[in-house]
Amino acid sequence: MTSFRVRPKFRKEYPDKPKELVEKINKRLATQHDHIDGKVFLTHGLFRILPEYQHFWSPQLNVSFEETENGTVLRGMYGPHPTVWAVFLFGYAILGLATFFITIIGLVKYSLHIDSQILWLLPFLLGGLVILYFVAQTGQKMGVEQTFQLHHFFEESIGETVHIS
Repeated sequence: MTSFRVRPKFRKEYPDKPKELVEKINKRLATQHDHIDGKVFLTHGLFRILPEYQHFWSPQLNVSFEETENGTVLRGMYGPHPTVWAVFLFGYAILGLATFFITIIGLVKYSLHIDSQILWLLPFLLGGLVILYFVAQTGQKMGVEQTFQLHHFFEESIGETVHIS
């Protein structure tokens, strides 16, 4: 989970039907003392660290349950709180669009033999994108212990190991 993946995921086929799976997870939620809170419905679930133990980089686990002939397909994704995700997405969008437009404007000016000093902004914008990426990776590393906590909680809830891809 400490790889270059932005949002680690898993997919697992489970022999029980979604209703039985939801009952197992709800039972585990009621009896556990791992500082984890969650809501589970017939088609999906959301697990996160209790608010008093959260920090800015605390992860959450979104799981979907899809009923099949053989049981249930579980699909899970670890990620930051939606607010954190939106801040980084907005940052990438702003820096990416600025890079795009400055490149276009600068190259047009350059091709017309007009002063194109605006191109000097490109290294700073690209540096901003790289810095934003490394800040996100650092945040992911800071939340890895809680990610493992959520992962082990989920594995114990369903009684099987789940491999993250």
